[in-house]
Amino acid sequence: MFITLFFSLAPIVSEAQSDQETERILVTYDEAKSPSRQSNQSTKVEVIEVRKHEVDETIDRLKSNRDVKHVEEDQPVYLMETEGPNDPLFSYQESWIDQINLLKGWQHVGNKSSIGKVAVIDSGVDLLHPDLRANLVNGINLVNRNETVQDIDGHGTKVAGLIGAVTNNQLGIVSPARGVSIMPIKVTENGTGNLSTVVEGISYAIDHDADVINLSLGNYNNSFALRTVIEEAAEEDILIVGAAGNDNDSAVVFPAAYPEVLAVASVQTGTEEKAPFSNYGSLVDLAAPGTDIYSTSLNGAYAYDKGTSMSSPIVASSGVLLKTYAPYLSNKQTAKLLKETADPLTGAYKLGNGLLNVEAAINSVTEYKRIYGENSIETAIEVSKNSWDELDQQNVSIEGNSMKGRFVVLARSDEFPDSLAASPLASKLGSPILLTKKSGLSIKVLDELKRLSADHVLIIGGENALPEAILNQLNSNEIATTRIAGDNRYETAVKIAKIVESETTTEAFIVSGENFPDALSISSFAARFEAPVLFTKSDVLPDATNVYLNDLGPKNAYVIGGERVIGENVVSKIQSSNTERIGGEDRFDTNFKVLLRFGIEENGDGIYFATGLKFPDALTGGAAASRSGQSIILVHPYRDNVALNKSILYLNNQGVENYHVLGGPAAISETKAWQIDQLLVH
Repeated sequence: MFITLFFSLAPIVSEAQSDQETERILVTYDEAKSPSRQSNQSTKVEVIEVRKHEVDETIDRLKSNRDVKHVEEDQPVYLMETEGPNDPLFSYQESWIDQINLLKGWQHVGNKSSIGKVAVIDSGVDLLHPDLRANLVNGINLVNRNETVQDIDGHGTKVAGLIGAVTNNQLGIVSPARGVSIMPIKVTENGTGNLSTVVEGISYAIDHDADVINLSLGNYNNSFALRTVIEEAAEEDILIVGAAGNDNDSAVVFPAAYPEVLAVASVQTGTEEKAPFSNYGSLVDLAAPGTDIYSTSLNGAYAYDKGTSMSSPIVASSGVLLKTYAPYLSNKQTAKLLKETADPLTGAYKLGNGLLNVEAAINSVTEYKRIYGENSIETAIEVSKNSWDELDQQNVSIEGNSMKGRFVVLARSDEFPDSLAASPLASKLGSPILLTKKSGLSIKVLDELKRLSADHVLIIGGENALPEAILNQLNSNEIATTRIAGDNRYETAVKIAKIVESETTTEAFIVSGENFPDALSISSFAARFEAPVLFTKSDVLPDATNVYLNDLGPKNAYVIGGERVIGENVVSKIQSSNTERIGGEDRFDTNFKVLLRFGIEENGDGIYFATGLKFPDALTGGAAASRSGQSIILVHPYRDNVALNKSILYLNNQGVENYHVLGGPAAISETKAWQIDQLLVH
């Protein structure tokens, strides 16, 4: 009984200790804070300490604060060595390592230990090699099951060294992965083997949880059995890398020729030229250095070799490094990044996407399919650059004044009320929405206006939002200005609505003027219908909105948001032939229901994802989305939510795969962005 009591109390003690554990959060504000006990100087950065179980809740609360620019959890840092690794034979490898930007890749990864297990399906491995033995795990000899996987040819040992030689051990050479678990699967001896042992070897790798398979072997005969086990490995999310072949031929050997395998050709080390022996052609995915490659050899020695057999493990090991940096990547995504970030080659031969670039692949973990800048103002500029090469001349009537020009819409970056109704206006004019602080236009915003050859800026909001000094700044740059503003946000929305509406306008959208998410959800759809977005309070329909609706008499009025956002008392007062509420359990669910209700435009060109916790990225993205028939999906930056999964399932059913993420990792984390990629792109 005493023992039972002891063990029953243990979790309670542990739980109490856990409640006292703390983590640190770094908060960056838009404006500098006053001096505090932490710092004698005013600063935009604050470090706060919270209980571990309150971290998520605290981050959500801080991110909803309009004064907060960025929130991040504490993280480890590593000393960046300026010198190369201490392996004495590193200089023998330096040429090809520099060529693929490996050292810069290592700097990004820091001192993280490589993860995963690589199956080397080859001639075995030198089991006693001092640069390999620490990383060897159990494998199998499929040539002779009664013997070990000891290599007698040397080929597999060289491949294994390039994949996983221990790095920074003051011995021998380095590998891109800097050491990783190596599973030797012996399928050849004396330079040849059988298809059956290769097939068995791949099956063994699958059964024993390999993360990567390297196949520096093959022939030109297609095999149903080989294709089948390759497909089975791919279904298990194994990264499969294969040598393209050494016959200077436009064909690629199997299994590298299969689409599930990353087919690797060779360039001459230190050049962009195809290696004389390397196969090439449309089935090659990318190339890596393949001549004068120094690696581990038999009897604890080291030796040079060449061939696509050497290029393939360099790519496989680089894939391990990429996964070490971003373990949330699927192996399919890893292969995609390795291919799509390769440096283009201009030679006469087709070598896939080009030359492996490790640093670019690692950088692309953050940058892939993202449109972003350092802050919301710069993200708006990047959205504009991505969607507009130039502006078209437009005609518009504002309060009875007819105007002609190349228009841009300008709104506040840190306050949402006036700006949220601007997306339909920007769409009507074929214009981007740019953002600014109250204090004045940045040089980058002025540069973007110049790039667009904009000659007229529509200022959204009164002088309290955007003061006359900003208009003077624009006028001094020979850009005309027109302010669109009412006495409050509700009147401003009505003024915009009168510009947006046309003789055929039969719809109106009513959203909360007290919060921003639902207006973001509807912006691109309102633009599709050339319909106004109007604001209401939760319990009272403002006079300006009510009068406008009475005058318009819309056939359909759509109330966006649930009853907690817009009460039934408001809905009952809306004058329209048909009033329909579209609302969900929260902002994300409402966003999904809006998508489901209005659907994907027939000629739409994909989808945008933006954070649902702040407004600027989705606001500026809404103008771009409406231009190309896209829509905005609101995302929680890092948490799972059912609404996102339902939205992506709907997009899957519509065949939508093209997408962009708006904002940097502070807006939507890398993990969340790659989760979206995996769910959306098959």
